Amino acid sequence: MQRRTLLKILASGAVMLHSPTLFAAQQTDKTKSLKRVVWILQRGAVDGLHTVIPAFEKSLSSMRPNLMSGLDDAFAVDNNYKFHPSLYNLHDLFKRKELSCVVATSTGYKGRSHFDGQDYLESGLASANLQSGWLGRAMNVLGTEGIAISKTMPLAFRNSLRGSNFYPSKFNKSIDSLTDDLAALYQFDEKLAKSLSAGKEIKDALMGDNKGSRQSSFSKLCSECADIMKSKSNIQFVMLESGGWDTHKAQSAKLSRELKQLDSGIAQLKKGLGSDWNNTLVLVTSEFGRTVRENGTGGTDHGTAGSMFIAGGSHLGGSVRGEWPGISEYKLFENRDLLPTTNTISWIATALKQHLSLSPSQIKSIFPNDSPYEHRLFD
Repeated sequence: MQRRTLLKILASGAVMLHSPTLFAAQQTDKTKSLKRVVWILQRGAVDGLHTVIPAFEKSLSSMRPNLMSGLDDAFAVDNNYKFHPSLYNLHDLFKRKELSCVVATSTGYKGRSHFDGQDYLESGLASANLQSGWLGRAMNVLGTEGIAISKTMPLAFRNSLRGSNFYPSKFNKSIDSLTDDLAALYQFDEKLAKSLSAGKEIKDALMGDNKGSRQSSFSKLCSECADIMKSKSNIQFVMLESGGWDTHKAQSAKLSRELKQLDSGIAQLKKGLGSDWNNTLVLVTSEFGRTVRENGTGGTDHGTAGSMFIAGGSHLGGSVRGEWPGISEYKLFENRDLLPTTNTISWIATALKQHLSLSPSQIKSIFPNDSPYEHRLFD
């Protein structure tokens, strides 16, 4: 193996975590701002019925006697649905017509495994391909860059050299030492030296004078995300991961906490982006939903259909989308789950196609197995 090839391989592992711009952007129009896409993946399967509540379903209180208590302050939205009381900022976006939600949607995945379900969603294909992700294909199709705010490179970015990942670290002294060592190693390779320098610029810009004091809550990560997007105009696609949604027990308290973090995070993202919010699409999805009936430990188990959010400054929000299937016993999927009536990946394809003005062939290259809907989502 040649020395230069070895250095590049080492660089991909050592620098990736702290070099969001490992691959320089090739932006054709410097005067025109990129339209951005931020995908928030809620790992753990969110209970859509606890998030976007079908208040018109009278039988829900008998199927969820414990979970429905404490939701009196839920926010009324469209068609007698309600948002969970923790979603104050999302409700405000809904009223401003900058956010909508989709009910009774699923990816088409037939099982109940978190890992398989997430792989299916990140791949965006009819059967999960661990070597190809839909965000990676989108970057390849458009020739733009992306960053995942994550500790490891997600499946969604695979099969593309245009994506990288970054996660705030508290080990600043060791990072600085590593950066110095790498600088010495890369001094004779112009491309690697520039990549390292670009990554260090982002780290320094984010940490500022408060090195080591930044927390890694989801709200803070969204703030970091906005900082990165503002400082790097070449980044078009961003992926954020949110955990803690697997609520088999004590769901009420846990979900309230996680939804509050999500709500605060999206508010921080909008605030940090400023005017660029008008050029940004935000998608919030999970691998599947949860059972309609609560279990014996104050929680719910792995289900099928759930809900998702679509937001952004140019989004035609203020509505609840999707067809409601009902929760009568004979209407439940396998007598336990909310029946899916639309496809999550098709909704993602619809939003991407309209927001980014993609051609039919471009959207087909990103999502070869799922077609976009005809619903108009953007001005």
